[in-house]
Amino acid sequence: MSNDLDTKIEAIRDLLAIFRFERMVYLFVTIVSLIMLLSSAAYMMLQGDAGIIAVTGLFGSAGAITYTAGRLLRMWSQAIQVLFPAAAQGGNE
Repeated sequence: MSNDLDTKIEAIRDLLAIFRFERMVYLFVTIVSLIMLLSSAAYMMLQGDAGIIAVTGLFGSAGAITYTAGRLLRMWSQAIQVLFPAAAQGGNE
């Protein structure tokens, strides 16, 4: 049992290493989008009106955050499926 678990953990480490660059890109895009979202919100509050640039900044950055968070969660879901394949299928091991 321990050897099987060690093999699965090693497989997850390999997957994480393979997709390290992609995860870093998603993390970077998420951080930039969060800064843009907060900046757009602060700009709208200080200006007192919602111009097209501010609204585009809000919706664009919120969409980017949603997309990158979804991709990161998908990667972690796939890692869990490698570790616990029976849980991914909804059955008991």
